[in-house]
Amino acid sequence: MRHILILSGLILCICLSVGCSDSEQGASSDTMAGTEIPVMVTHDVSMLISDSGVIKYRAITPTWIRYGDEAKEPYQYFPDGIQFEQIDTLFDATETIWADTAYNWEDKQLWHLINNVRVISVKGEKFFTNDLYWDMKAHKVYSDSFIHIERAENIIEGYGFTSNDDFSKYEIRQTSGLFPVKEEPAAGQP
Repeated sequence: MRHILILSGLILCICLSVGCSDSEQGASSDTMAGTEIPVMVTHDVSMLISDSGVIKYRAITPTWIRYGDEAKEPYQYFPDGIQFEQIDTLFDATETIWADTAYNWEDKQLWHLINNVRVISVKGEKFFTNDLYWDMKAHKVYSDSFIHIERAENIIEGYGFTSNDDFSKYEIRQTSGLFPVKEEPAAGQP
């Protein structure tokens, strides 16, 4: 009888431990599915970004959050804004980009800049939009949102925008603008 009680107790313990183990794993994987935990949170960051082994950009941000292996695609999140500076070989800024929020999908080398996106290009032109994508692999910047561009001689606006990544050659869809016209005096008038 004593052996039966010990054997029953042992079987009960094994069943309970297997049952707990399975339910804990189920709860754990169910809880983690659909949630992402950052692998890194860093504050007050200034970093250099290279393109083909050459340092080309400096990024400054108050908060940098990186999501890694548990995310479908590793990405970085900048919830408190970011400032990019395209830099020359002397590390002087030649172009500056600001955004209130940003995401960077590491494998794709794709940035998504959101809200209050502002750019001052190498030519001194100013670009304003609320949504901008930057494909670093293709050296292309694009948006389907409203864009406002201030140039020395005029202002151009539109919905939809594509450019190279130094904003020197761009195309705007659904364009409108303000173009000052110089009036020439009529023949014979001073």
